[in-house]
Amino acid sequence: MTGRVWKGSAFGGMKGRTEVPKIVDWYMNGKIEIDPMITHVLTLEEINKGFDLMHAGESIRSVVVF
Repeated sequence: MTGRVWKGSAFGGMKGRTEVPKIVDWYMNGKIEIDPMITHVLTLEEINKGFDLMHAGESIRSVVVF
């Protein structure tokens, strides 16, 4: 690929410090639904299971509750 650069992104290219709090507010006010995007909810003791699910391709977004 000539003249192109591949880059990764964190937070989908958002500015974490300024834009993530806005999304949290939207969620808390019911403006966006995030719950349907969560594939698994795990306890801290199940963290290794979360990595296993991720490596197996069975989990897209997991939440660890501690």
